[in-house]
Amino acid sequence: MKRLLLLAALACSTAFAGEKIIVIDPGHGGPADSGSQKERTLSSSNNATSPGKLLEKNLTLELSLEVAKQLAAHHSGLKPVLTRTQDENPDFAKRAAFCAAAKPVAIFSIHFNASDNHAGLGTTAVVAAKGGNPNYSDDEAFAKGLIAAAHRVVVKFVPNSTALAVIPDSHLHGGAGSNFFHQLAKYPELRAVPKCFLEVEFIDRKDVETELLAKRGEAFPQIARAIADYLATRFE
Repeated sequence: MKRLLLLAALACSTAFAGEKIIVIDPGHGGPADSGSQKERTLSSSNNATSPGKLLEKNLTLELSLEVAKQLAAHHSGLKPVLTRTQDENPDFAKRAAFCAAAKPVAIFSIHFNASDNHAGLGTTAVVAAKGGNPNYSDDEAFAKGLIAAAHRVVVKFVPNSTALAVIPDSHLHGGAGSNFFHQLAKYPELRAVPKCFLEVEFIDRKDVETELLAKRGEAFPQIARAIADYLATRFE
């Protein structure tokens, strides 16, 4: 908790320096779930797992750190800050408070996907549903840009992968929607900030594991650079 507050304070101080802050949220993390569904703060420690037992929470952190590295190396006008930098799981109230303190121009959470029948394939993104989201059009456009950027690299490694449509969050938590979006909506200053979950690829397939994840030392820097370049065209 002290580490999270320190990172939030640092993010807030840099925002006042006139830099454009990008908040990157590495999905999941830690040894256990945190928060509660009753309070809409619940963050699960892990969701997707590859056939070879690679965990989504570790892949999200690895790629998020690489995006931050690529932004720092190639786009100095954008300042990346992460909601976590190690294997921990701040609940969504804490993650949203971090975002508000950072005063960002964009927020996105990096995830990897899974499907019930292990047949899903492609890059997609999730945004807050239109009914309760006055910023839906901008969120959707932001999400489409991230999908296109990430997928341009993913398809080099997984030739059958496709760029999928943006998905509203109404399928989550029995129709209640994303807990993260719910917490972010409590901050009026964040309502016009584009935000989404980027689902890089379905990792519960053997071909994705062998063609993409096993080669992530090569693939992740390329995906991260493509994402960083898109963010620069949009916000720098």
